Amino acid sequence: MTGVQTCALPIFTRGGGEAVFAERYNVTPQQGNVAAYVPVIRHGPNGQLELKMMQWWLLPHWSKEPRITFSTFNARTDKAASAASYRVPFKKRRCLIPALGWFEWQATALGKVKWWLHRQDKGIVSFAGLWDRWHRGDTVIESCTILVGSANTAMSHIHDRMPVVVTREDEAFWLDTQVDAAPALQAMLTPPPDELITAHRVRSDKRPREDDATLIDPIQSPEGAEGGALLPGAGGSLF
Repeated sequence: MTGVQTCALPIFTRGGGEAVFAERYNVTPQQGNVAAYVPVIRHGPNGQLELKMMQWWLLPHWSKEPRITFSTFNARTDKAASAASYRVPFKKRRCLIPALGWFEWQATALGKVKWWLHRQDKGIVSFAGLWDRWHRGDTVIESCTILVGSANTAMSHIHDRMPVVVTREDEAFWLDTQVDAAPALQAMLTPPPDELITAHRVRSDKRPREDDATLIDPIQSPEGAEGGALLPGAGGSLF
């Protein structure tokens, strides 16, 4: 797997505490399934930030059909500014995909091991994303992709790639539709600091219909340490 394929999405509430989106723990990219749409933060037509539900599988505006045969739920950072599917969104339609974390599979001699990656402070992770709008007749499909690049040092033993995480300080710049300077944007597509993200092992059985918090519960590692190897602190090693 290259980058994030499955993530958990948080609960969003309005001022009065009314839940807008239910918490989900087994979100997978799909085409044409509204139930699998994910929340996306972007600038709306009036310039204000808005939260929209979108298909997590970018459908380019130039596509002749509403479904495509190639994968676009992840966009590699080294292709975002030049690939046909992402070139225009990278300049004009950047977004954030908020999540609680993501699952990653580690290849080992004994088989694949599943990990749950999330912020050290258990806060919301803002994935760097791109979105597009496909419109044919009365049909409109808004869709998104998550940018993935090289993993940071602390997580590279799990997988060599990971989603780009936008810091709170950089969110406004990333979302600004007036910014189209590719070099400045490209400079943001770096791995998160080692101390930002931690990880623990979770059960590896594949149960696609399950969607509850037990999916991210730590499990005992073969060595007996809860959740497998955990980051001991800023810049620490997982080993």
